[in-house]
Amino acid sequence: PTLAEYTANPFIARLPALQDQKSLYRALLQAPLFDSKERDYPAHLRKHCIVRLANGFLPQPRQLDLADRFGLLLRQGYLGRDPSTTAYLHHLHNGLDRIQAGDLDAPVSHAVQNTASSFALLGCPGVGKTRGMNRVLAQYPQTILHETPFSLVQLVWLRLEAPALGSLKQLCIDFFDAIDRLIGSDYVKRYATGVTVERMMSHMAHVAQLHALGVLIIDEIQHLKGVKVGPDALLKFMVKLVNTIGVPVIPIGTLGALEILQASFSQARRASGLGSLHWDRMTPDATWERFLAQLWNYQWTNPATEL
Repeated sequence: PTLAEYTANPFIARLPALQDQKSLYRALLQAPLFDSKERDYPAHLRKHCIVRLANGFLPQPRQLDLADRFGLLLRQGYLGRDPSTTAYLHHLHNGLDRIQAGDLDAPVSHAVQNTASSFALLGCPGVGKTRGMNRVLAQYPQTILHETPFSLVQLVWLRLEAPALGSLKQLCIDFFDAIDRLIGSDYVKRYATGVTVERMMSHMAHVAQLHALGVLIIDEIQHLKGVKVGPDALLKFMVKLVNTIGVPVIPIGTLGALEILQASFSQARRASGLGSLHWDRMTPDATWERFLAQLWNYQWTNPATEL
């Protein structure tokens, strides 16, 4: 079965089909290459076999939860920018109004529906935030080319790192540069040279709308902690992307970023039930036991040991 509001929206209809938990698990899974006969190999070969574990991915409940939330955030964000209605064009016209005024808070021509929301992914270093998000993103094409009834390169997702010094200007430059490398545009030259930061922000917001950016991921958000000048401005801009422009945003970082996100980013719209994800180290519970049992199958010791 399909959902009518999704199939009628070209930005959503071209996305991969929604999956149940079993299908999602199989999609996220990256089982390391393994053959029990390799246990009989000499030690100098088995050492290299062990390294395969670093490239494996055994999905756990929290990664499945992340994939579910991402899929919901992405699709719901597109509902208010449906190109089969006037919604998408109205967002573009409003973007031009903001560019002309050089102000994201400028009055705009059209009242639009905003269906964008956000959630943060925070956790201890090394718990797999970046790896987990990478596996989720790998389930989606980054770009989709539309040729009929309109010509457009849709950006499904874009991932940036928070500038080390919290520079809003650098975030805009990184945004334009990332898109230039993806689709061969020249946005850095057009919009990031010889202009004020305010105008650069307006152009960034408009380009995000023009290419129907589905989700903007800002990684390493803890870089902003301790920055004396600028982090608040960058976080407020992220809030405006969600609340004013209608582009979903996901900040990712260590638990050290919790304080600054609670202070500024908490104002961003959040869909009911999305909230934030806090990933801590695994605890000795049923999930840990299942993970260990899975992992224990991949051993190259001779003889094999029981768990």
